[in-house]
Amino acid sequence: MKKFSHFKRIIIAICLSVSAFSARGQDEPIDVEKFTRPGEQKPVPVSISGFIGEALSVIQFDLYVQGFTFTSPDAAQFLISGSNNGNLIGRATDRFNKSVLVNKSYTGATLRRQAHTFVDDFLKAINRIGIGQTKIAFKVESGANREIYIADFDGHNAQAVTRDGANAAAPAWAGNKFALYYVSYKFGNPYIFFQDLGSSERRTFAGYPGSNISPGVSPDGRKVAMILSKDGATDLY
Repeated sequence: MKKFSHFKRIIIAICLSVSAFSARGQDEPIDVEKFTRPGEQKPVPVSISGFIGEALSVIQFDLYVQGFTFTSPDAAQFLISGSNNGNLIGRATDRFNKSVLVNKSYTGATLRRQAHTFVDDFLKAINRIGIGQTKIAFKVESGANREIYIADFDGHNAQAVTRDGANAAAPAWAGNKFALYYVSYKFGNPYIFFQDLGSSERRTFAGYPGSNISPGVSPDGRKVAMILSKDGATDLY
C-alpha cells in the first residue's frame, strides 16, 4: 500500500505539472513548419480559357509539367486567358487578390515559341523560373550510326548537330553557353568535341591516343571532367 501511495503521489504531481504547462501556453502561438520533398507539393490549380489548337496544347503541357493542374475558374488560384488568332495574346490573373500578373501580346517567331514565352512570363510573375525556352540534347540512331540532336524541352523542333556518318554520344551542355561537348567516332577513335551551336563552329577538345569519352561540365562551364586512356590506363581527368 505504501508503494501504491507513493506512485499515486508521483502521478498526481505529473498531472499538475502538465496542467500548469497547458495553462501557461494557451495564449502563446505555436509555429508548425511542414517540410516537403521535391515531387510532394500539391499542383497549383489554374483555369484556361480562350486559347485553341496548338497554343492551348503547348500552354497546358508547359503548365502541367511545371506543377499545375486544371480546374474551373471558381476553383482556380490563377486565371489564364487569351487568344491566338494569328498572334498570341495572353493574360494571367491572381483570382484571390485580383492582380493582373501578365497582359501581353506576342508577335514574331512561331506560335509554339509565343506560347512557351507566355507561360515563362507567367511563372516569372509568381517568382518561379520557367523552362519553356530551354533545350535538350540527345543522340538519335541513323541507320548504323548515331548523331547528336537538340530540341525544345518538349521534344519539338529537333535539329541535327552532327552529320558525321559515325557514332556520336554523351552530349553535355557547356554551362550557360549555347554550346555542347560530345563524343564522336568521326576519326575512328572516340574524340571529345566542343561545338558552338550558334555559329556551328566546332573543335577537338580532347583527341589523345586511345579513348576520350564521357565529358561532364561544371555548372559555370569552366571545367570539364572526362575519361581518358592516353597513358595506358583508363582514368578520370
